[in-house]
Amino acid sequence: MSNLELPTVITAISNPEVEGFIAGALFAQGWSVIFRAIDCDSLENYTRTFPENTAAALLIYSPDLSGLTVVRLESVMRTVKAVVGFAREPEKVTGYSDVHAIPATTTDLVSLVRGFVRAPLIRQNTQLSRQSRRAHVLAVGSAGSGTGCTTLALNLAMELSVLEKSTLLIDANFRAPSIAALLAIRNVQSEAGWRTLAPGLSVAEISQDQALSIDSYMERATTTFDNIVIDLGSISGLSNRLTDRRWTSTMTTWSCDQGDEMMIVARADLLGVHRLEQVVALLGMTSIRSSISFTLNMRSQGRKGQEEEARFLSIAAPLRPTAVRVINRDSRAAAAAQAEKATFIEVNERSALRKSIAKIASEMKG
Repeated sequence: MSNLELPTVITAISNPEVEGFIAGALFAQGWSVIFRAIDCDSLENYTRTFPENTAAALLIYSPDLSGLTVVRLESVMRTVKAVVGFAREPEKVTGYSDVHAIPATTTDLVSLVRGFVRAPLIRQNTQLSRQSRRAHVLAVGSAGSGTGCTTLALNLAMELSVLEKSTLLIDANFRAPSIAALLAIRNVQSEAGWRTLAPGLSVAEISQDQALSIDSYMERATTTFDNIVIDLGSISGLSNRLTDRRWTSTMTTWSCDQGDEMMIVARADLLGVHRLEQVVALLGMTSIRSSISFTLNMRSQGRKGQEEEARFLSIAAPLRPTAVRVINRDSRAAAAAQAEKATFIEVNERSALRKSIAKIASEMKG
């Protein structure tokens, strides 16, 4: 299986209702369920007959499968890509590894199973508790290129810090990290944790080493700050990124499974609308734990802007987002901030652009 393909799955689950739920839920996500074993004999026969298919597959099993033993499972494990087990009372199961409680929802199932598709060095099985952590986590993703996603994330973080909320801004746009350049700071990635820029505001750029231990890094961050804003850059091809094995996808996966809100930023022009439609269609087939919101950036003035906003709302509405926000175009304020390598509040705190982002920050939890 290549890094970009969705995973193939083999089920070996005794309870037909549980197996039907798991197979159906994963199939609905676009994953291919290539075999559904009814007992251990049929499972072993399939793995011997189709070794190439088996080598790329994730095996999902239940310990009470007819004929299954720890020894037989260990033999099958050597022929598949990864293995995860489900049981009604996993605490009573002995001898079997990676056995979990049967998920109650599709989102819980997909979130857990994703981790077992990824390479062992990347997969982290820790599920952080949102109730116990301190930070409110907002991930900002771009529906295409040139949406102002990074600029919005940067200025939201600044506005949150102005509201006396300790805030960490994370540059997780591995393809084109930009925050350090926009603020004229150097060697951010070399920092072991994060660097303080202003009272209440810190910045980090995720390195490969940090990405490979992202759960422990984010656990520390979520207990240190009131708010965390993550710039993901483009989220095109989201489904593939949630299951591929590269370290560059770890922050996207963490944000979808552990973040509080995924804000998707789009432009109002023809290409921006096209990219937004693609992302919405993809999200409609992809279960994530994070709530979803949309922000239309660079909205035109007057009647044209009203038409842009109406179309934007019609595209976003089917996903039932928790919020839909609109930011008007303000080329002068944006150009001034870029020229001075500063945030909007530092350049012109009275600009309409700065006020609109400050309003969004004031509405955020944290």
